Amino acid sequence: MISSRSPRRYRGRAAWRSGTYFATATLLIATPAPALAHKFGVGQDAYEDFLSGNQAVFSDIPVLLLMVAAGLLSGIWKQDGFPSLWPFYLGGIVAGAMLGLWGVVPPTLPAYGAVIATGLLGAAALRMPTTLMRGIIAVIGVIAANAVLSGHLISEISPFAYLGIAFALNVGIAVSAGVVAISREKLPYNWVVIAWRAGTSWLVAIAVMAMVLMMKAAA
Repeated sequence: MISSRSPRRYRGRAAWRSGTYFATATLLIATPAPALAHKFGVGQDAYEDFLSGNQAVFSDIPVLLLMVAAGLLSGIWKQDGFPSLWPFYLGGIVAGAMLGLWGVVPPTLPAYGAVIATGLLGAAALRMPTTLMRGIIAVIGVIAANAVLSGHLISEISPFAYLGIAFALNVGIAVSAGVVAISREKLPYNWVVIAWRAGTSWLVAIAVMAMVLMMKAAA
């Protein structure tokens, strides 16, 4: 039986799956101990600086929730949708980094708000046009990068720490998007998407509880 898939599309999906497996393994290997979180010392070992950038992202709860929610949203929206959105996410990261280093936008509350909004969109599974999804993903990139870099000076972060931050921000969303894409391809049943939609609703609940606790602690 001849497959209906074009060779180009098949190769693209194979590359996407391979990249997801690699990113997942890298995420598990590269995450350092919590002691390195948000220590952007200039002049450290390059590898330690890179890991400190990783940990600044992965130890930030709203940012971590936001990356997972965004990846799930893209996979629910379209099975192989994230590669077409990725360039706009990268642009958002650059804009968010500049905004964070400027220090005019608070880091945490916007991130929690973005988790809630993204999770609700994923749970609703709306058929949004590509242009709108690109804008949403770009805004998510802005909010995530701002949350990580807000309150820091550009001079106190080494180039390798910046590289670690950028790498982690991309791996976090790519892994969750890739897992959804692979699950939908391997298990082409309606309940798979329903399960991921339920997962995004759980992220909303987690974000709401965490935000309430944070606000109570600050009161």
